[in-house]
Amino acid sequence: MMTLELRETSSTTISLLLGHVRAHGGDAAVAEVLARAGVTESVDWLEDTATWVSYDTRIRLFEAATIVLDDPRTMYTVGSTVVTDGLHPVLVQLLSAFASPAAVYRQLPRLIPKFTTTSTMESVSVRRTSATLRYRLHEGYRPSRLDCQYAQGLFAALPSMFGLNAAIVVHPECQCDGYECCIYEVTWSTRRRWWSLRSWTHPTNRSLVLLREKVKEVQLAAADLVGSDDVDDVLARIVARASSAVLAPAYLLIMTSDHGEPVLRFQGLDAPKAARIAARILHGDALGDRAVIVDVASSRRTYGHLAALYSLGHTSMDGDRTLLEAYAGHAAAALDLFTALDDSRREESRAAAMLVLAHELATSNGSEAVADAVALAVPAIAGCDAAAVLLWDAGPGVMQAVATAGLDAPRRERMLASPILAAQTPELVELLAHQRPVPLSTLTASPQLAGLLAECGMAAAIIVPLLAGDVLMGVVAGGWRSAPESGISPSTLARIEGVSHQGAIALQNARLLATVRHQSLHDPLTGLANRMLFASELDSAVSTCAEGSCTAVMFCDLDNFKQVNDVLGHGAGDELLRQIAVRLRGCLGAEATIGRLGGDEFAVLARELPGHEEAVHLAHRVVDSLNRPFHVSGHDLRITASVGVAVHNGPGDGGERLLAAADTAMYDAKRTGRNQVAFADDSNRTDPATSLHSELAEALKRSEMRLHYQPIVALSSPDRVVGAEALIRWDHPRLGLLAPAAFLPLAEETGLVADLDLWVLGEALADLAALGAAADLAAVGEAPLHVAVNLASATLVDPRLIPTVRAALNRNRLRPDRLVLEIVESRALIDLPGVVERLTELRRLGVSISLDDFGTGFSTLAWLNTLPVDQIKIDRTFTANLPEPASVALVEGIIALAQKLDIDVVAEGVETEEQFAALREAGCAFAQGYLLGRPTPGFASVAQATLSRA
Repeated sequence: MMTLELRETSSTTISLLLGHVRAHGGDAAVAEVLARAGVTESVDWLEDTATWVSYDTRIRLFEAATIVLDDPRTMYTVGSTVVTDGLHPVLVQLLSAFASPAAVYRQLPRLIPKFTTTSTMESVSVRRTSATLRYRLHEGYRPSRLDCQYAQGLFAALPSMFGLNAAIVVHPECQCDGYECCIYEVTWSTRRRWWSLRSWTHPTNRSLVLLREKVKEVQLAAADLVGSDDVDDVLARIVARASSAVLAPAYLLIMTSDHGEPVLRFQGLDAPKAARIAARILHGDALGDRAVIVDVASSRRTYGHLAALYSLGHTSMDGDRTLLEAYAGHAAAALDLFTALDDSRREESRAAAMLVLAHELATSNGSEAVADAVALAVPAIAGCDAAAVLLWDAGPGVMQAVATAGLDAPRRERMLASPILAAQTPELVELLAHQRPVPLSTLTASPQLAGLLAECGMAAAIIVPLLAGDVLMGVVAGGWRSAPESGISPSTLARIEGVSHQGAIALQNARLLATVRHQSLHDPLTGLANRMLFASELDSAVSTCAEGSCTAVMFCDLDNFKQVNDVLGHGAGDELLRQIAVRLRGCLGAEATIGRLGGDEFAVLARELPGHEEAVHLAHRVVDSLNRPFHVSGHDLRITASVGVAVHNGPGDGGERLLAAADTAMYDAKRTGRNQVAFADDSNRTDPATSLHSELAEALKRSEMRLHYQPIVALSSPDRVVGAEALIRWDHPRLGLLAPAAFLPLAEETGLVADLDLWVLGEALADLAALGAAADLAAVGEAPLHVAVNLASATLVDPRLIPTVRAALNRNRLRPDRLVLEIVESRALIDLPGVVERLTELRRLGVSISLDDFGTGFSTLAWLNTLPVDQIKIDRTFTANLPEPASVALVEGIIALAQKLDIDVVAEGVETEEQFAALREAGCAFAQGYLLGRPTPGFASVAQATLSRA
């Protein structure tokens, strides 16, 4: 399995370069770069994660990109975006685990094999704010200054992962100048004020997002593997997708069998070398740090081995084995499913159920969702009558049902309300001891299980363990109302075991996500809420505070904490911070939220206090509790704290301002002697947003609102305008013409959005009616112009809506079908009572209902099935990437679905001729966007455009 290109540079670098060229010059510039570099391979191939190219191709692409973009700093810029735009998700996950830039620079030499096999790097020295790096291109390769620029950009950008400014990189020695190697001297600053964190995305948060996407990607890959009828294709895909877990120059898959020679699949190797390495692995020879070798094994069987191989002088990273083991587990699960599907390929419903399970597990984001998906899948796949998933709690020794399928409501409730104690259940003890399936029968089971089976209407069952390695997470149970005559067949057991194994992987991933989510919101040293969680809790507390009560924030800064670190060391400082967290919890209990904002800064949130005096009393309790000595490293330490207190009366939206006021008060406490409490008197001062609140309330009375109209065009006849969307603007006396984004969120917060929507409704229909015959002008068989009006969820359930619509139509003598009401899908709207009935009543009037921003909200397909909808508007996020094949496929799928449901389709955000042509080719009926007409004042401009084209 050889490629024409030497595997010397990974696609991570090439993909990042081509993306930069595309962003600054478009696809034409990318094509010119490939032509200048003499590269004939496709862009898709070059950007594939499994692709590696030669060093010579890499340098030719660097040179071509610099010429095409006419920017001598092109490669520095590309390198500087690696950690934000181009770093492989797995590497971001690994780097995010490091606590500082210094730790990252120290690990860089082990990261180099992920990108190239032609260079070696050494961290000569790494200090807190500086590092010296030695980078050597191997003999036989021509040094390039562009490669040095790329490296400098990368080295400079690494501190940005921690919210710091870019590093300064000095390059005193370069191989291009005849030196033995390149020397890079890197310096950076660690200064960051606490308020700068508001605009910084913590690496853990990026890690959480990337991990969530990673789990979905690998699980969907496993589902895709079982979709092939050819085992060779499955094995080839396993090797090709190994790069999604671990980046390496070469991969080797060894499939062992009881008969004949092992089957080899490889990438980045020639056949003889692959055979030699496979022989050594099977013989048990150690390959050292140059190879990461894991078993491809499931609970059912061991299929073989998967190896990620590095070049001479390079080694793997610490996390590579864990990631490759996780991927190999998915590959083994895919092979399990492939085997099961191969045996039952003719049973279409069973195969469909397994694919649905894989999809459901890929999109499940919690343990309960995983359990529901597994329970629903078991009856369809195994042919049993009912199923349940029970999770194991090792603390009390209890197995608790969390999901069922095939049971009626009373029996389901009985099952969910029946914990199974290991101490009273011999079958559970057996399962814990041997971790293997246990058959059950009402005739032979222990009294507790026999009674539970009878109450659920089951005569026989099988329980299969959910295992993460050798750790029991729970069981999957399948039950039969009538016991099978010949017992539970091996094939049935195998199918349930396959589902169990796949569910166990998904459950393990869900728990991992929950752990990462918790870590992203809590301080790892003290376990207290971190700044992000504290800010969220503060915003919630302020916004929901009852009238007559107040919300208080205490900003606590330890006095002279630096001396503890300087005298006793940072270990003692960390222990003191942990003890302070325990002390604060004991002092405040559950009545307050405590957070560590960073360093020696703590914050306390107290909700629903009756007055300011209680807030000050709490602050003095905090100061007094910290005055008692702490025993740290054999010393009794006395620490004091300066506390600033800020209070907000009643509900509001000033969480950040409240924290800032408490911070200011804390500095007042320090200036006046430390170890005391200072109160911020101006916590509730007015800000510009408060002024805008009052001005918005008067805007309608002062006739400051304006309507602009954007035409909607029929694609079958591109010169025919069929209607327009009414868009509100605020002609503010001081700020000028404001777009909706500047004031509609404010209107929703203050309850004014329904008034604005109803005003737009009346004005838009009046403008349409004012056109008279011009608005009715249309070719034979064509409908007259219509107007579309957006409605907020609050307006949709406002009792004034139906009367306003009816009155406006009658007053302007317009047919109801000339009004389209647009609603935006959201979870909040679907939960509103009476929403379906309200939309149905509007349709009875003859008004059309349009689902706006289709595809971006909550459960789109469920909406189409539930709500009375006449039209959908494809969101601009789908049209923006047209005519790319993936976007075309998505749009065609939406249009096909709409046609089946007899629903009209309007595409939003059409800005280019290419997008227009792609939509028309896909069969889209209508479109709007800047290409077809920008929003303009008055409906007359739309009618005039219609007349001019008639």
